Amino acid sequence: MHTTNITLTQDFIIVDLSDGDYDKLVILRNWEADFNQIEHHMLDGFNGRILIDMMTKMGAKNNERFLAGCVVKGKFKTGAMAYVILNRQEELRVLSNRILTQQSPDSLEVSVLTLTQKKMLLKGLSI
Repeated sequence: MHTTNITLTQDFIIVDLSDGDYDKLVILRNWEADFNQIEHHMLDGFNGRILIDMMTKMGAKNNERFLAGCVVKGKFKTGAMAYVILNRQEELRVLSNRILTQQSPDSLEVSVLTLTQKKMLLKGLSI
């Protein structure tokens, strides 16, 4: 899996992916971010599968951390959203952790993560 483009907004990090199950990875940058606002950052003609990482809002050990969905013409497809559980070693989870800490380390401070979890991420460990 490769990243082709990374876009930072006030609330999200949007990563274009290639060679994987998802076309985009969207990482919430803070606990106040509303994933319903993601549509505002999708191109009108975008069709594809997205994975949303809500770790900063839901925590790292939560079964509701990752939400997968389908976007059609820039809008979420109704009824196509489902939680996905990724183990700590899975490539997408490791990638999401790395991108968050590299692109927006200040996001860790405004997250629900514990001090220990924040330190682990900053040391490059997957949580």
